[in-house]
Amino acid sequence: MSTLKSLAIAAVCLGCLAVGSLRADSLEKVDFRLMEWKSLHFDQASQAKEYHDTFKSIGCECKQESHGDHFDIAFRCPKWRSLNLKDHSEAHKWETFLKKAGFETKHEH
Repeated sequence: MSTLKSLAIAAVCLGCLAVGSLRADSLEKVDFRLMEWKSLHFDQASQAKEYHDTFKSIGCECKQESHGDHFDIAFRCPKWRSLNLKDHSEAHKWETFLKKAGFETKHEH
């Protein structure tokens, strides 16, 4: 499975998780940052928007541009941020997604 396809699948999962991902009473925490700008390329505007919205929702700087028949998302998060999650499984899903997108992560057990 390609990296982009894996990220796309993860983004769909994250769309379901995003609403409850910043709860104060959560049991698991994932810290993350991405010092330099990173770009992803998409063929569909809807997929690019989904990634843009996901990265924005967790506090990243994010830009979206279109070039002819494709779309680019550029994002970064130079300061450490945290996601407080409801359980260990959700924390691992986010950690996997963030790592595949190029983020540095911390998740203690």
